[in-house]
Order: sequence, then C-alpha cells, then structure tokens
Amino acid sequence: MTRSNYLALCDLHQYASCSRVLSSKYAKGFGIIGPLLGDESPLNQPNCLYGIFFFLFYLTLDSVVQKLVVIQLKFSLSISSLIMSLYLAYILAFVLIDLCLVCLATYCVNVAWQFQLLKTMSLLWTNNVKTLRRKIKYHLDLL
Repeated sequence: MTRSNYLALCDLHQYASCSRVLSSKYAKGFGIIGPLLGDESPLNQPNCLYGIFFFLFYLTLDSVVQKLVVIQLKFSLSISSLIMSLYLAYILAFVLIDLCLVCLATYCVNVAWQFQLLKTMSLLWTNNVKTLRRKIKYHLDLL
C-alpha cells in the first residue's frame, strides 16, 4: 500500500524526497518480507517500526554493565544494522534514485555507533591484556 498524496516535512526537491522513499514498497518489511510472506503478514511492518525497536533494544543494552558479552552482542547488532544500512542505501541511490535526509541520518548514526563500539572493544581488549599480564607476573613472582 502506497500513499501517493503523502508529503514529508523533509522533502526538499524532486530527487531529495523522503515522501517518495516512505511511500515506496521498500518502506515496509525492507521490501523483502512482503514478497516472501505476503503483504498482509504481521511481519511486514514499516521499516521505522523495526528501527524504533532495534534502537530501543540497543539503548537498553547500555544500561547493562559494560561486560564483554554485552559489547559483543552490541557489536553483532551494529554489524547487522550496517548491513541493512548498506542494503537500504543501495535501494535509495540505485533503485529509487532519491535522497532521503532521514535515511542518511540513520546511516550516519549506525556508522558512528560502529566506530564507538570498535573503540570500546579496543579499550576492553587492552585492559584485559594488561590484567592478564599482571596476573602472569604475579604468579611468576611467586615461583
């Protein structure tokens, strides 16, 4: 279902139109779920709904202590969001031939989170190596 009369506030030009993107067949179920499971499938929801749940889940992980398992889960989630961002960016640029400012902002957030996670993982790795070295040195000193 597309709404041809929909007009988003971020529409700037004919080729910079969020409305065209948000009313396209790719705006629900990433353009994948509808053809696979049918347009009436309960999984064929607007992409923004998937994004809201994804970001809320991701942000709730921040309330958990920064344990390595949580960081690894966030890293996996971040990789999956980058893959989806690449897929949707391809659709935006080469299929819809459009520029959506909201979409681009989301892609930038996903890339920024990936860099932040890489930095966090690097710091955790460095701290773990330092701790391991101290433990080894302690045990060697006991001998």
